[in-house]
Amino acid sequence: MNESIAINQSKKAARIQTVVCGFLFSAFSFTYLYVFQPYVIEALHFSLAHGKTRFVPLASAVVITFVLLLLRWAVNIPLGLKGPVRALAYFPSFLLLGALGDVGRGVYMAGYSNGWIPLLPVVLGVYCVAMFVLRRWLRSWIDRVYSPLVLVNSNLCILLALAFLTVRLGNADEAFHHEVEVEYHLRHRQFGRALQVGRHSQEASRTLTVLRAYAMAHTGQLGERLFTYPQPYRSEGLYFAHDSLSVLRYTNDSICSLLGARPYSGAISVNFLRSICYKETGKYTALEYYLSALLLDKRLDDFVEAIPEFYEVADSLPRSFKEALVLYEDRHPGYSSGLQDSTWSYAYAGYRAEKERWTTLPEQRKAVRAAYEKTYWWYFDFQ
Repeated sequence: MNESIAINQSKKAARIQTVVCGFLFSAFSFTYLYVFQPYVIEALHFSLAHGKTRFVPLASAVVITFVLLLLRWAVNIPLGLKGPVRALAYFPSFLLLGALGDVGRGVYMAGYSNGWIPLLPVVLGVYCVAMFVLRRWLRSWIDRVYSPLVLVNSNLCILLALAFLTVRLGNADEAFHHEVEVEYHLRHRQFGRALQVGRHSQEASRTLTVLRAYAMAHTGQLGERLFTYPQPYRSEGLYFAHDSLSVLRYTNDSICSLLGARPYSGAISVNFLRSICYKETGKYTALEYYLSALLLDKRLDDFVEAIPEFYEVADSLPRSFKEALVLYEDRHPGYSSGLQDSTWSYAYAGYRAEKERWTTLPEQRKAVRAAYEKTYWWYFDFQ
């Protein structure tokens, strides 16, 4: 009788373990796919499907998690892992999760092949052999009756270790995550959402900087919001580098389409932007790109010379253009910006007064950063 009760309790404990492990794995898998890696998985899907099928993050997270749960059952049928090592049956599922998230910038390159494709069979083969050896040599230890607390602690530790391994395998590059997320929103013409990505981060890759400018140009806000984001690349932050591995789905062809013209030879440059603006061979967007490029390169003389050629009323200028004119007017007393709104002059006076309170550059930078970091004045003096 006692033996029968012990067997029933053991079966009940096994069922509880199965349910708890399954729930914990499902929660981790769904969170990993839907919260931490959705746009990386979308990038992989786009590359493999060549953009011919639609990616739905929520449905994909649910389906993949369900498939990986089934994989655990399929794996454990021949292995028969139970007791304190029951959670080891989830190793292939966690490994596949990590492989799905291990995607880099080369994902859109011709002939792209995930490095895990040849490696997975080897790793899984070693795993199966190791589990069969474990099951054979440690059968008495695995089949022993343990208290529920010991079983829960043991399997929980295994799941935590596998989850840590999965996170380590996946791409954790914050800049890359921001880039693919912005691209996703751009493809769906969600320009406002694209501009919200990484807005509080002080770090920005060149690709992310170009994509942000592209999104702002689509909404007519390039001159208005350009300096609300870090601009460490000067005018080169308006177009992509030649190295194709540094860009994703969008290329300089995308920028040229937006500008309405493309260079006959070479790459996009400030001179090219100037040419299409003065020859009027590009779209209106090209004008914002050209004037923004002059500001990014801190070519205020050229900017002030160009403004009358393209704008009649100074007060209709975007924010960063007005800030540049006020700055130039302050440094050239004989020049008049033509701005009727004195708000900008008062704001610049406050900026200059705050800056002049401090004697050293680090002190000035720290003092005025909080209030003026998103202005052209801050960019011109401190970046």
